[in-house]
Amino acid sequence: MILSFHPCFETDIQIIPGSGPLNSSDLETITRAEAIILPQGCREELYRTCSKLDMPIFPDYKMRFAYPGKVGQSIMFENFDIPHPGTVIWNSVKEFKKTYPDMKALSQKLPFFIKDDRSHEADGIFFINDIPSLLKALEHLTNQERMGRPGFVSQEYVASGGNVLRAVIIGKTIITYWKRPGKKGDIITTISKGAIIDHQWRPDLQLKGVNRAQALSRSTGINLAAVDFVFNLSEENQEPLALEINYFFGRRGLGGMENYYQLLFKAIKNWLKDTGLDAESVILV
Repeated sequence: MILSFHPCFETDIQIIPGSGPLNSSDLETITRAEAIILPQGCREELYRTCSKLDMPIFPDYKMRFAYPGKVGQSIMFENFDIPHPGTVIWNSVKEFKKTYPDMKALSQKLPFFIKDDRSHEADGIFFINDIPSLLKALEHLTNQERMGRPGFVSQEYVASGGNVLRAVIIGKTIITYWKRPGKKGDIITTISKGAIIDHQWRPDLQLKGVNRAQALSRSTGINLAAVDFVFNLSEENQEPLALEINYFFGRRGLGGMENYYQLLFKAIKNWLKDTGLDAESVILV
């Protein structure tokens, strides 16, 4: 029996999870399943409950919950030898200020980035090129700590010209496109704030991104996520450096919502075939 918790995919049994805890009927159904399809917005409780049992699960969210946030991902990149910009983890603003009592004597080379642990779509990301920009970032991080959200990273600046390569992993398929600055001089690039989607630019670097994303997927098991890479365009040998992994990601660069779900549907069917289960029992609704 195949069990789906995803609202867009019907199969032998479909359960639409609510905001509360799993009930006894849900738990009993999980124990009878041969395979489970999870929603992209899967809560940790649901994943932990399903992963305790010896059965195939799609997507594989082990890394998502084992290495949460930018702090967790930087640890994951180290543990799995995934090339990435030099990154320092900070537990608090106090720790940063204790390390650098004289902010004019930073050992981290300017410019660099500061990123709060749980920021999304460039919110909470600061380009640090002088003391005022650093003080602004630390003020934001102090406010985050007051709201119970401590932790941040400082990260090496890579001379990418603001160009970020997104590699979207959907099952065994990798789709790449560039997020390019909407206006000259933009350093922090995000589609929600005017970045341009470009599928054609630098196909040579896109191929390197595909290869690096495939290697990341093989080593970590990640099979549904968008990985952002940067390249140091000032270097002769340009290799992809992982910035972050997004388990929630926009669909515009994939051709829109409908095309995304067709790609996901295909990935789920191929996954079921690989596990020896009936791929035709799943319906996209």
